[in-house]
Amino acid sequence: LTTAHFDRYAPEGGCADCHGMGGRWQAQEDLIITHPELPLFEGASPWYAKWRSGEHAFVPALAGKRGVDLGRPWRSLPEEFRHCVLYGTGEEKVEATVDMPNKNETARMTYTSIQPLRGAIAEVERVFMNARTPGAKQRYLPYMRKQPCGACGGSGYDRVARSVRLGGLTYPDLLAVEVREVRDWAERVADDLDVRQREVGEPLLQDLGRRLGILDRLGLAHLQLSRGAATLSGGESQRTRLAAQLSTELSGIVFVLDEPGTGLHPADKAHLLDIALELREAGNTVLLVEHDPELIARADWVIDMGPGAGRLGGEVMVSGTPSDAAADPTSLTGRYLAGEGPRMRRNRRPAGDDTGWVELRGLRAHNVTADLVRFPTGRLTCVTGVSGSGKSSLLGALGAGVEAALNGTATDAVREVAGLAEVGWVGVVDQEPLGRTPRSNPATYSKAFDIVRTLFAGTDAARGRGVDASWFSFNTAGGGRCETCAGHGRTLVDMHFLPDVWVVCDACEGRRYKPEASQIRYRGLAIDQVLELTVAEAAERFSEPRRLAETLGAVDRVGLGYLRLGQSATELSGGEAQRLKLASAIQRGSASRKAGLVVLDEPVSGLHPSDVQRVVDALDVLLDSGNTVVVADHDIPLAASADWVIDLGPGAGPDGGAVVAEGTPDTVATADTPTAGFLRRYAAGLPLLEARETRAAGGPERVLSR
Repeated sequence: LTTAHFDRYAPEGGCADCHGMGGRWQAQEDLIITHPELPLFEGASPWYAKWRSGEHAFVPALAGKRGVDLGRPWRSLPEEFRHCVLYGTGEEKVEATVDMPNKNETARMTYTSIQPLRGAIAEVERVFMNARTPGAKQRYLPYMRKQPCGACGGSGYDRVARSVRLGGLTYPDLLAVEVREVRDWAERVADDLDVRQREVGEPLLQDLGRRLGILDRLGLAHLQLSRGAATLSGGESQRTRLAAQLSTELSGIVFVLDEPGTGLHPADKAHLLDIALELREAGNTVLLVEHDPELIARADWVIDMGPGAGRLGGEVMVSGTPSDAAADPTSLTGRYLAGEGPRMRRNRRPAGDDTGWVELRGLRAHNVTADLVRFPTGRLTCVTGVSGSGKSSLLGALGAGVEAALNGTATDAVREVAGLAEVGWVGVVDQEPLGRTPRSNPATYSKAFDIVRTLFAGTDAARGRGVDASWFSFNTAGGGRCETCAGHGRTLVDMHFLPDVWVVCDACEGRRYKPEASQIRYRGLAIDQVLELTVAEAAERFSEPRRLAETLGAVDRVGLGYLRLGQSATELSGGEAQRLKLASAIQRGSASRKAGLVVLDEPVSGLHPSDVQRVVDALDVLLDSGNTVVVADHDIPLAASADWVIDLGPGAGPDGGAVVAEGTPDTVATADTPTAGFLRRYAAGLPLLEARETRAAGGPERVLSR
């Protein structure tokens, strides 16, 4: 046998049935119908809300033929009709009038067709298979799951690769275990080698052990070797790439790490710092883009940008040692380096005898196993624990479990959910992108643009032209939008075997609208000029109407005042997208008659310390309306200011997933856990990380410049 027999992408080693993929992507009913309590075209299905083919016309036609009212909730529609919508009508043909845009959405075509309804399941799989680029296929993955191959059990390897054993494990078995277990396996194999095998195998096992050791030190010991890159968090992905570079033992390299501390427990940040210093000692240059004062203080050289964000930034405030930055009165970061930055301010809301509790009973989610986990209602709960301890899994189970309980359905992760008398809705605030095209932006996502369009439609110029609010929508054909780019402001260039590229539209020069739209003005501004305003500028200019001012104020409150209203969602970071969702949750929490549960995964990850306070203040706005807020985060100041802390551990992966401490921050600080130790250091005003030797006194040996 050769190495090719253990490569699932090689003909010798790959499963013949799935070609080494381990399975195939299949459309799933629960991903197409996500809110069965709503009507099909009014929120029940994100697929039908975004469907761009003409097939959607056949569903209303079938409903008319069967006498089905599509205004009723999806779950109350006849079972046979629901089956046809999802799986097709078979041989039965349906006559429908199709009205759909062409590929570039610059014109529409209308025709009558008589054909069977294909069904959403088949349609999703058809367009997925026909998509020519990875980017195009990515659009349909939210509606699909990868189902394991029956021939290879999902491993992707053929029978030969699954038959050879070393140290008691086959090659697919080894890839399925975690880094720390592979290290133990390598040690067992090394001990069992005879003299001849040791001559060949010992150098390989030593190299393997060194590479696995680097992954362990970077806080990645809980990952499986076969873990898909797409399932890694941003921080895990970056540290994995860093581990690959470290394994080469190169020197004279410039390493640029963008927020490597993101998603890391303070205990793991010490290892990250050690790795960075080892790179430096090996003759490399290490550049960190980082907000954490603990890491910045241990750098040799600091370049502080400011003074503000967005248009208010872009200047070099400080270029010098950490001491230089700490002594500079113009540097906001320097204040935190000098220990003069304000500590987290928040009035805790202790849980009392009259406090309600949301209870998850019989919890089984990935590595998290518990008979009972409780969250106080109307309070801020912070879930803590080392990287990989199960925080995200717990939050996912909480959101899905409560959502299912409110809808009268079940979920595999939780046997029972109790204590929902004070909870009427669930909001999951994650870092997933708001959208994948320039159509989505802060103005549309926050619903502020709906109000702006109504204001423009009310002007004398608009009434004189006989146009309404829809005329100002860049999503509606035939109105004021530029038809060359269909209101995107950009056109999509198909790069065939490379990712598609958006370029500025030549016709409207990125304005999204026709020239005649610019002739209609509200308070001296055209509609495209409003989209160029920052959120803070718009909030200052539009103090009326009240609903618009409140919407813009909510976005500004979470620290996003520097974003342009029309800034493409594709340009936003995961943290910015999450804070926009938080602003929407604040609006919903204030407007809803019943309180809700808002779940946030690492809401202050990647934020400057001054912005962390703004997010915490925004969470308090939600709490003021009676809502319950649960966050998972490594930020010690945030955990110390929470009303309730649930600490998971004691370790990561299979060694984690248990509640090792819970209670007020002061109570958890007395426990014997990694998080408790940092809570004690924070309460005592001590640095969270130990000091490291720097070269700050003499400055860098050489200065890199353009």
